[in-house]
Amino acid sequence: MEKILHDVLNAGIALFRSGEDTLTNAVKEVQRTFDELKEKGAADSSEAAVKLRKALDDVVQQANELSGKADATYSDSLKQLEELYANVLEQIKNIVPEDRITELRDKMDELNKVIKERVDGLTGQGGGAGGASAG
Repeated sequence: MEKILHDVLNAGIALFRSGEDTLTNAVKEVQRTFDELKEKGAADSSEAAVKLRKALDDVVQQANELSGKADATYSDSLKQLEELYANVLEQIKNIVPEDRITELRDKMDELNKVIKERVDGLTGQGGGAGGASAG
């Protein structure tokens, strides 16, 4: 049993190392998107805009902290990132016009796809070669 746990841990570490660049690039893309929103919102000093800027800053900071973790909590970090982005998307829906939300949703979907692939790979649900559904 102990050997299996060590093997799983070692596999997780190796997967983290191989996916580190992908996660770093995904976090950078999210940060770039948030930076665009902040620039647009900088012209608006309403209470809603102030709250949105704070939420974006907090998420980027938390995302950067989570992406810096290089240990066995990799899949937990990915789940936390996914929850953070879902939370921000919900806050954005209350403040940002619908056409901008659609653009953001597309970017978030791309990021969530990368995150889900990594989580599935860690939990053994990835399957490998694609999404074929045989019956």
